[in-house]
Amino acid sequence: MIKSIESIHQSEDKTVYVSAVIEDVVEVYGQTLYDPPEYGPALCEASFELDDDEILPDNEHELLQFLEDLDLTWDLVDNSDDYFD
Repeated sequence: MIKSIESIHQSEDKTVYVSAVIEDVVEVYGQTLYDPPEYGPALCEASFELDDDEILPDNEHELLQFLEDLDLTWDLVDNSDDYFD
């Protein structure tokens, strides 16, 4: 599930690039003898192509629903270098 959209960009060839915070992507607490692992949100990115007659919704709620309905494959953004700047 998408928590928030960080950025969205559409190229001239109708490819859309999305950066968003996605729920339950990274393990924040490992499994113990008594508890299962817990997962939390992380920054991810995905891309997709729009059909010639498709346009992105202007409304944020509709945009979130549109992206959810696409069932995109989200790739985790490696921002580990950000902590060492």
